[in-house]
Amino acid sequence: MGGRYKLVFWGAIIVAAAATFGAYRLLAANSRGDVTTRAVVVANRDIPEGVTIDRIALATAQWPVQAVPVGAFSSVDSVAGRVARVAVYNGEAIVPGRLAPVGTGPGLELKIPPGQRAMAVRINDVAGISGLLQPNSRVDVLVTIREENSEKQVAKLFMSNMLVLSVGTEVQRDTQGKPIMAATVTLAVTPEEAERLAIAMNTGSIQLVLRGYGDPDSVRTKGATSGDVLTQLKGTSVVIPQKSAPPKIVYRPMPKPVVEPKKEPPPPPPDSARIDVYRAGKAVQQKFDTAAKR
Repeated sequence: MGGRYKLVFWGAIIVAAAATFGAYRLLAANSRGDVTTRAVVVANRDIPEGVTIDRIALATAQWPVQAVPVGAFSSVDSVAGRVARVAVYNGEAIVPGRLAPVGTGPGLELKIPPGQRAMAVRINDVAGISGLLQPNSRVDVLVTIREENSEKQVAKLFMSNMLVLSVGTEVQRDTQGKPIMAATVTLAVTPEEAERLAIAMNTGSIQLVLRGYGDPDSVRTKGATSGDVLTQLKGTSVVIPQKSAPPKIVYRPMPKPVVEPKKEPPPPPPDSARIDVYRAGKAVQQKFDTAAKR
């Protein structure tokens, strides 16, 4: 009996060792030959938008085929000399969507949205919000103009949510948020907006009002005049006329007609009259017949 148990024991050990060796060989084979890779051109450093990509900013890396983006370039020569349409970050694969069309030169043209134009606006330190404007900021345009044949000034936000393309010669936002002091700001405008903005700059003064990040609200103000400011300085608020409510109609019953009482005819005069006649200090009544006289 003891020899039989020993045989079963040693047989189980041999089977377990064979299964372990086979699993090891299978895993080793999968790790060596089943994962296919290919060369992918990646950014070797951060590449700002609108600049020409040189060779030293590129490198190649072996990526698993399943992880390669669609259209990714595999040769550095096919990317070098092209212009970045958007910012590309270090280690990111270069794909056609991040590059400007072939033959496009570096500059501001890449940032202009379709259907719009780039228009430079002259500003000062106050209008430029003391250098806080950055490329890709959003601003409202405030115009102050004098009314015709009057000394009254009117201020109105007449353009809202305008895209800042560049501040001075800077077309890229500073990653550290440092202020950019410049005398001009370039805005993206439609042709119609460019015409109105030119009139505003030539007939009045404009200022740029910085909007908060992600604020999509449009401007719905009535504007302000010099009279509004003087009224506020005097300590009274500006009264905005409101539409009066329609008159309330109250229905009342018609009053009852007043009936005049019938007047009785005067009584007929008496047929006779009595008169007191005084004789020797004594009153004597005497009757006169009035019917005979009528």
